Amino acid sequence: MISSSRVGGAVLVVVLGALSMDGGPARSQPGSAQGSGSGSAPAAGSNGEIELDEDDVGTTAGSGNILIAPPDPSLRLAWLKDKVAAAITARPKLATARITYAVIDLSTGKELVSREPERPMNLASNAKLLTSTAALSALGAGFRWRTAVYAAVPDETGTVAGDLHLRGRGDPVLSVEHLDQLAADVAARGITNVEGRLVIDTSYFDNVTEPPHFDEQPKERAAFRAPIASFAVNRSQYTVTVMAEPGGAARVTLDPDVGDYMKIVKDEVTSVMKGRSRLRLEHKTKPTGVELEITGQIRTGEGSWDLRRRVDDPTRFAAEAFKHALAKHGVKLRKTSIGFGPVPPTAKLVAAHDSPPLTDVIRWMNKHSDNNIAETVLKTIGAETKPTPGPAKWSDGIAAMRAQLAKLGLQGTYRSDNGSGLYAATEVSAKQMLTLLAAAHRDYRIGPDLVASLPIGGLDGTLARRWHGKPALGRVRAKTGTLDKVTTLAGYVGVDSGHVLAFAIFVNDIPPGQRPLVKAMADEMVDALAAFLDAR
Repeated sequence: MISSSRVGGAVLVVVLGALSMDGGPARSQPGSAQGSGSGSAPAAGSNGEIELDEDDVGTTAGSGNILIAPPDPSLRLAWLKDKVAAAITARPKLATARITYAVIDLSTGKELVSREPERPMNLASNAKLLTSTAALSALGAGFRWRTAVYAAVPDETGTVAGDLHLRGRGDPVLSVEHLDQLAADVAARGITNVEGRLVIDTSYFDNVTEPPHFDEQPKERAAFRAPIASFAVNRSQYTVTVMAEPGGAARVTLDPDVGDYMKIVKDEVTSVMKGRSRLRLEHKTKPTGVELEITGQIRTGEGSWDLRRRVDDPTRFAAEAFKHALAKHGVKLRKTSIGFGPVPPTAKLVAAHDSPPLTDVIRWMNKHSDNNIAETVLKTIGAETKPTPGPAKWSDGIAAMRAQLAKLGLQGTYRSDNGSGLYAATEVSAKQMLTLLAAAHRDYRIGPDLVASLPIGGLDGTLARRWHGKPALGRVRAKTGTLDKVTTLAGYVGVDSGHVLAFAIFVNDIPPGQRPLVKAMADEMVDALAAFLDAR
């Protein structure tokens, strides 16, 4: 439960213990160690919305009665239509919600059931299906992002007469561990002193770090709204972990370690045996860096809490992390200020780090509904396909995505203004989504990797807790989407015979407090689809 939120001094007060967005251990980030926290605190913005997609685990379905569809083909489709319709009518509290859906048989292209399939809807994080498909089409499954370091050839003493240059190319999963290895590689080349400073080449993207529609919640500091840059690290976010300890003490740690640029200057947290956990995190940006103040209390029985927050200046954050890594490996910069500019044509490649392939990146993105990765991927599509030279803009990414989706048959009027689906960025119909899912499934260059990136019902990602003990368990590959008044689910249902259905269920204007009902409704619909296939 959120008790208050204020930005100016960038203060966030969180009441913990009553709500855990994922109800389990904090997840690890690409290229970093698994977190040890027992929960992560959500944060509300100025308009009261909470973006839950990163931890949209849903509810665990009980064992209940197993659905069995009629074996008679003449009765089976009517049974399916009745079950899908009943999932809605059984929930009168959703009467004012806008509910659309459509299901097609991918072997025949035939529509099986639908309700207002051409009505434009807010997709929430279902928009990541558009981003993923466009990226696989435009970039190819093996695409990698490269971060590289350049310098003049050092003299016999290991001194570089000039600057050390780093070119960022938008790696969305670059970690501090990767930067540490880059720094180690620089030192291994015999460089010990740099007469100049660290200069960052950010020409891959422009300097507009906020994706479209992110300004709808300008005071939100939660990590789901992290900014985008051509050189960024740790997905432009940091984590303050508070661990309860016996005797009233509490241990507070900060990850990642970026040296003196970001540090905890005030730590006044105690452990209590009774009462709720209440933590106050204040973020203050100074010319010399970022100062964090954490106060409050944590209940001993809760173990630990992770408070994940966005950084305001992603390039400075990443550059300071690299400077810190260079110092650890004995590479001294004579000038401590950070510069910006292109890599000189005379500079030589010193070290480089290549990201995992696109297939691995979109798998993380979709399994965990990561907004920062999605927006970086969108801008990368623009950077790699734009017809004119220069840094990629958000408009380049959006135009490139639309061009790729048009090749796959996504036509007509629709709107998808960013890569993550956050805020009021999308208007896409269930029919249009099924057109895309069917086209991707037919294209062997896209389909296998797209399907592999999706959460598996009851097993992993944002669908890990759904359909337990039900026919759909393990047979659903789908993308979730959740905003304050939006819940969406779209993907594929398949059975052992190889028969596959594509489905899209979009619900907008959900009445307050009724999101659990919507998820239960969608689960029943998908369970009926699995039972329908089982009876074939």
